[in-house]
Amino acid sequence: MTFTRSMAKELGPQNIRVNSLCCGMISTTFHDTFSKPEGRQNVANATPLKREGAPAEVAEVVTFLAADSGSFVTGTNIDVNGGLLFS
Repeated sequence: MTFTRSMAKELGPQNIRVNSLCCGMISTTFHDTFSKPEGRQNVANATPLKREGAPAEVAEVVTFLAADSGSFVTGTNIDVNGGLLFS
């Protein structure tokens, strides 16, 4: 998080925006292959939304940050985790 903010301060004058995503459990083939179903369910149950995220939900945040609509956003760390850190 500190690295993101530091890079945003350093690169901002060059009109370069720096942000990061802090993703929770996202339903991907990685987890299909390497994560046990009971572990995935435990993580999903620990989130206020009670589910895993979808790759498209992460992509929509990235799209926002890359688009003109996110042009004044820099130095942020965006949680895409179903509220997991707030449980």
